[in-house]
Amino acid sequence: MIKSLTAVTQDIDDEEAAVSDILQQLDLEGENALLAHSVGILSCYAEFLDSGAAAAICDRLPFDVIGTTTIAGGASGQMGDTLLALLVLTSDDVQFAVSASEPVSDENEATLRACYEAAAAKLPGKPAVMISFVPLLTSMGGDYYVERMSEISGNVPNFGPLAVDHNADYHDSQVVLNGQAWRDRLGILLLYGPVEPVFFIGAISEDKLFPDKVAVTSSKGNQLESVNGASVSEYLDSLGLERDADGNIPGINSFPIIVDFNDGTDPVARVMFALTPEGYAVCGGNIPVGSTLSIGSFDPDEIIETTRRTLKEAMASGKHGAILMYSCIGRFFAQGYDQTAELEQVRQLMTTSDTRYLAAYSGGEICPVYGKEGNLVNRNHNNTFVILAV
Repeated sequence: MIKSLTAVTQDIDDEEAAVSDILQQLDLEGENALLAHSVGILSCYAEFLDSGAAAAICDRLPFDVIGTTTIAGGASGQMGDTLLALLVLTSDDVQFAVSASEPVSDENEATLRACYEAAAAKLPGKPAVMISFVPLLTSMGGDYYVERMSEISGNVPNFGPLAVDHNADYHDSQVVLNGQAWRDRLGILLLYGPVEPVFFIGAISEDKLFPDKVAVTSSKGNQLESVNGASVSEYLDSLGLERDADGNIPGINSFPIIVDFNDGTDPVARVMFALTPEGYAVCGGNIPVGSTLSIGSFDPDEIIETTRRTLKEAMASGKHGAILMYSCIGRFFAQGYDQTAELEQVRQLMTTSDTRYLAAYSGGEICPVYGKEGNLVNRNHNNTFVILAV
């Protein structure tokens, strides 16, 4: 059984005030005394790292703290951009282990393996779930981490965010472990013991998809080249998507791709970042030949509806010790002028529950999908709202 606590602070520039906020809300010396095993999951505005406030908080807590920077998030009924949110998991029978990798500037599987083995060695058996905190690097996408960590761990269910921040180029997006922070390292948290993780995914409603489903006939990794034998550019034109004077499709990243791998697992969402001169789509994840896809369109109402529906499903699924949720930064920007609307929906819904939670934005979402036999298959997602309930 897992018990959880949460705390939030907005004191970026005052270390002692930030520490005081967190310690008072956690009340670890009072009725919220920790159980035998504990760990903290953190999400914060990047300036908490620059000011030293995040490190000061970690130094004063009697357990490991792991997490990422974000553009917005919250917990304990407080939501916003310039804050630090902390979710503490504590248990007598569930054990926790954390580790951070060496720099992962290239696709070196040994670096990821060493990170996993360092955490797994602290536990008496195979973990029930892995929570990954992934650096946002141009040289590697989320699919690489998901595929490699699945192989390394023996398919331990994997969940977590890719780090982001408030800058246009995300140069301050960082992974955090015990007050230290890196732009190029993977952090992982393993849970071992009698815990049964449950996963929920919200992407886009069926009525927001174009009716045609097409077959992927050519692709290379995350570059989608052709569907039904025609270039992606030609296919987008056939849907009536308008181009500007330069031949670009404005807001192309607001047209998510829903990909069915045709292997019995649930479909996943992919985002299009740009079109190449050849008419290929550069996407936020791999789209293999043999899969089929549909294209949809996002709007603020659709984002709120999928969040509401997915979170209600998670809340109705049973009693949980904690809920951890991440939403794609693309959903944040697609909300237009009311960019806190999705977080406000989370806050409102969670006021009806006594389950503690943390919510934050990410640059990609790692979450297992369910196969035909109920088995879990780890996947990387874009433009998606994902939930882990434990």
